[in-house]
This record gives sequence, structure tokens and C-alpha cells, in this order.
Amino acid sequence: MATAPTLADLNSTLDTLEAALLDGDHARAGTCLDTLHADQTQLLAQPGGLDDVAGLRALESRQQRLMVMIMSQRDEAAGHVRKGAAANRAAHAYLTAESLS
Repeated sequence: MATAPTLADLNSTLDTLEAALLDGDHARAGTCLDTLHADQTQLLAQPGGLDDVAGLRALESRQQRLMVMIMSQRDEAAGHVRKGAAANRAAHAYLTAESLS
């Protein structure tokens, strides 16, 4: 039988998640998020899982900071997509105008 995850395990997963985000390794980040969710569920379901209130608050705070990082990366990627779409529209308009002349 596997041992239940600890707050230290969850913090270690957050370390790995942060490193993956900084490296742009989205596949690894996704795996970390899946692991984190499963381990948190298991930790909180076990007897005494809610006893370390300070540790849980610190973990939640770290998670919130990482979520802000994820949202920032998402917004940056969306900006690149919008710029790419605008460039494609401009190129198409140029080619259309050129073919009419």
C-alpha cells in the first residue's frame, strides 16, 4: 500500500510545476497539476489531513501565485495568437490588393 502524500510532497510537486512553467514545458506542467490534484484530494481525505492549517494556507498561497503565473502565460500566448492573426489578415489584404492592380 502506498503512503499518503504529505504537505512536503505537495510542495515538491509545486516546485516541479513552477520549474516546468518557467521552462515552457507544458506537458510536464499538466502532469504536475494532475498529480497535485490527486495528492491533495488524498491528503485532505485522510484523518488529520486538515490539522496543519498553517501548512495548508502556505500551500494554497503558493498555488495562487502559480495560478497567476499560468494566467499571465495564457494571456501572453493569446496576445501572440492575436498578433499572428492580424499579420495574416494584413498579408491576405496585401495579396488581394496586389492581385487587383
